Amino acid sequence: MSDVSDGAEPGEQANTRNEVEHARGWFGHKRSIKANVPHTRIGAAWATVTVAVVLGIALIDFIAENTRSVRIDFFSSSGHIPVAVALLVAAVAGAFVVLAIGVARTTQLRLAVRHRKQYGAADSSPPT
Repeated sequence: MSDVSDGAEPGEQANTRNEVEHARGWFGHKRSIKANVPHTRIGAAWATVTVAVVLGIALIDFIAENTRSVRIDFFSSSGHIPVAVALLVAAVAGAFVVLAIGVARTTQLRLAVRHRKQYGAADSSPPT
């Protein structure tokens, strides 16, 4: 690494993305760590897969622990289903309600932005 780059004064080290810091690892050995390592899509995907696997294991455990059957009455229909299935159906139904509200709000805001661009910012007010 040269002493002069990116407009740094001679004798100074420039703060670039490739700058290497040194740290002490186990047993006092010196190891290099890259500073300011950018985030990548692969890294984000890896984190997402890790979270999904942990949640999947928790879901499998939840279903295995809650196999007792309960009676469900919904309007004029009724039946017996495992507790885990009933709770998962309720959670998914709640997620769909939240998703529908989020989509509606996003659509409302996009239409408001389109309206402002088309007719100017002076005669449009933000949606409520």
